[in-house]
Order: sequence, then structure tokens, then C-alpha cells
Amino acid sequence: MRIIKLTLIFCLLCFTCFAQKKKHATPAPPPIEPPSEADYTVLEKRMACLYRNKYSSIERLKFFPFNQNKTVMLISFEPPDISAEIIYKDTFKDTINTEVKNEVHDALLQKKQKLDLKRLKEKKVLSALELNKLTDILYNFSYTSTKSYKGLLIAESDGYSCYEPRNGIVFLDENGLIAEYIEICFECHRRRESSEKMNIGKFCTEKYDLIRKYFRNNGIKYGTTKLTE
Repeated sequence: MRIIKLTLIFCLLCFTCFAQKKKHATPAPPPIEPPSEADYTVLEKRMACLYRNKYSSIERLKFFPFNQNKTVMLISFEPPDISAEIIYKDTFKDTINTEVKNEVHDALLQKKQKLDLKRLKEKKVLSALELNKLTDILYNFSYTSTKSYKGLLIAESDGYSCYEPRNGIVFLDENGLIAEYIEICFECHRRRESSEKMNIGKFCTEKYDLIRKYFRNNGIKYGTTKLTE
């Protein structure tokens, strides 16, 4: 009988503790709703380019890689033919065992090598004034606003899935070798940089178009022309 009483007391204590825990339990947070079209509209407006005139011409040249290399060149080139990179070799055996050989092509833009001028369609070495204009576009055009909106932050667009670069900005060292480069596909709004250390500003919505027009104004036509122009 004593064991039964102790068991009942223990059960009552457990029930009381459970009730107290349940009473003081933290309520579950409400489900997070996806951003609405109106939210995306606000974010798109904040991603638009705004000229801020934040950095002087001297300050802009302190950013890497402009602070390391004096010779900067705009270039245009034809993208490599993908079909030409594969050679099918017939072994005169069963077609299932046909060997496929990948032909290795030297990349046009590769660090610590000479730029093959024969592979270029157009080139332009920038003067001090032209370089000043380029850095002005890169560093003084930025997002209209970087503040969060309803907990949402703006981020650079990944561009389109295609990538056929035809243009680039090349930085040459004192020996004329490629020190750094920015490979650009204006059509797809994508680029590839030679180093993670490179600081080339914030790519707000119109930044690619601003750089594209800069190329055209400096005589680089290939890869920079829109169908409507």
C-alpha cells in the first residue's frame, strides 16, 4: 500500500512539472512568408545604379589591381569554337570503343604570359584620362541603397546562364606579361576575374551597360553592340 501511494505521488509530481513546462513553453514563430512582387520591385529600385562621387581619382587608383599595374588595355576577341576542342579518333575497332581525345588550347587570358595580339580583334591601351574615366565608372557608380528591406538584402545578379566572353580588361606588368584581367560577356551580364583580391566596385543593375558604352567610346566595337543600336 505504501508503494502504491509513493507511485501516485511521483506521478502527480511528474504531471505537475510537465504542466508547468507546457505552460511556459516558447510559442513557435510564425511561418516566414515569401517576398511579394511589391517587395521585389523595391529591391530592384535599390539595385539601380546611382552616381555617388565617393572616391577621388587618386583614391580610385589605390584599389587593386590599379595600384599594381600602370598599363591597362581594353580588348575584344572571338570566343573559342567549342566543337574545335574535341577530336574524334577512329581506331577502326568497335564503335563503342572509339577513343575521344580532348585537344588542349592555350587560354587567351592567362596570368604571367604574353598576350597573344594575333588573337585579338581590337585593342586599346588606356591613357591616364581614359583610365580615370574607367575607375570613375567602376567605383563611383553603386547601388541606390544597400539598406535591408523587411529583412531582405540586395545582392548582385548572377546574370544569364550563357557565357560567351568577347571582351576584357587586361592589366600588364612592367615586363608586358598579364598580371590580372577581367573577362566580360556583356550579352550575358557575366564576368570572370583573375583574382579574388580584385576590387572592381559594386555591379549595380546598369553597371555592365555603362562599361559596355565605355568600351564603344574607346573604339572597341566587337562584343559591345546591341541589336537596337
